[in-house]
Amino acid sequence: MPRDERGAAVSVWVALTLPAFVVVVGLGVDLSGHAAAEQEARAVAAEAARAATHRVALEASGATLPAGPARAAGRGYAEAEGLDAEVRVRGLTAEVTVRGRYETLFLPLIGIDGIDVVGTGSATVALG
Repeated sequence: MPRDERGAAVSVWVALTLPAFVVVVGLGVDLSGHAAAEQEARAVAAEAARAATHRVALEASGATLPAGPARAAGRGYAEAEGLDAEVRVRGLTAEVTVRGRYETLFLPLIGIDGIDVVGTGSATVALG
């Protein structure tokens, strides 16, 4: 009776393509997770900038945004969300850049444990 070797060919094909399929699916999952983390970082940066502008001071000469308290407020907001922040104050505008890391779920299989996340936002004191 001749042996049917079709099952062996399918097994080899599955053994060769399954790892590639897992990597491709993992890439999709982790890249979409990274995109969501970047969107969240932008939202945190915008809120941190708004928090910084809440430190506005009204003086006889007009409104000012004291750099020290504004930076502290912006950094504090970002740190509460688990991100590092750099806060710049220019006039009545606070600009915030936050940095973090997205820990990958599938890509450690190919040696990528995490992807850096950066978000920026700004807010200006509105006088009116």
